[in-house]
Amino acid sequence: MPPKRCRFYKNKFPELEDVVMVEVKSIAEMGAYVELLEYDGVEGMILLSELSRRRIRSINKLVRVGKTEAVVVLRVDEGRGYIDLSKRRVSPDEVAKCENRYSEAKIVNSILRTVADATGYDLEELYEKTAWKLEEGDKPGSSYQAFKKAIVETPELFDTFGLPENVKEKLVEKVKHRLMPNTVKIRAEVDAQCYAYEGIEAVKSALKAGLEESTDDFKIQINLIAPPTYKIETVALDRKLGIDALNTCIERIRSELEARDGELQVRSEPQAVSDEDEKKLKERMDEAGQEEEEEEEDDEE
Repeated sequence: MPPKRCRFYKNKFPELEDVVMVEVKSIAEMGAYVELLEYDGVEGMILLSELSRRRIRSINKLVRVGKTEAVVVLRVDEGRGYIDLSKRRVSPDEVAKCENRYSEAKIVNSILRTVADATGYDLEELYEKTAWKLEEGDKPGSSYQAFKKAIVETPELFDTFGLPENVKEKLVEKVKHRLMPNTVKIRAEVDAQCYAYEGIEAVKSALKAGLEESTDDFKIQINLIAPPTYKIETVALDRKLGIDALNTCIERIRSELEARDGELQVRSEPQAVSDEDEKKLKERMDEAGQEEEEEEEDDEE
């Protein structure tokens, strides 16, 4: 059976001045005994003098058993497995960065443990061939972003690990399940008009040209809200790239219209839309449709 636990990073111990995440296991007169969560439970100690910059009246008010803390490494004795740590020397910015790195590394650890358990593959060897390989020459924990990027941009990355096919397939499945980014809908609204002889045909031609800016990554849709207003939409994994795609589409439509003596005005710039935005747009389109029906009835009378 593969081991149930494994350190998150290739090095068995942290380096001096690394900021690491620990869990307090017990409290004594000298300080707090802790386990380094990213290093497979290696033990360390936060000395009493390193708990706070202020005078310590009660150690129990500063730390408690079971609490996780971001601390900095002061000394490492690998031979004795002895690590001195400090809480008081860690800045709020360092705490935030450590918590973010730990959160991401914990997700990678969960993915790899699940794959190892499901396939019977050795967990440490799986780390060696995947996460630790990705982190060579980079900072610990960077494999999270590499896995996330592989889902969308570089799926061939999984072929470089040299894993048995069943293990690779399970890894791809679990990475997609945990790290697949959420899609976001991007929308813009424009007024497209042409009072020249071509009129509506010029508008249709320009909108058709805008649709030609669709790609495999960004499928663009253009629909009428109420003359002369159109909505232009796409769904994207990356908000900024989605906005860029719609801006390119808008400029294409503008260019085509102006070449036919028409004009395009942007009513709302490309932006991510919420469920509430969708609801409001539907209400607008329903109202516009109702007004159109009433006008047709008046014409018939």
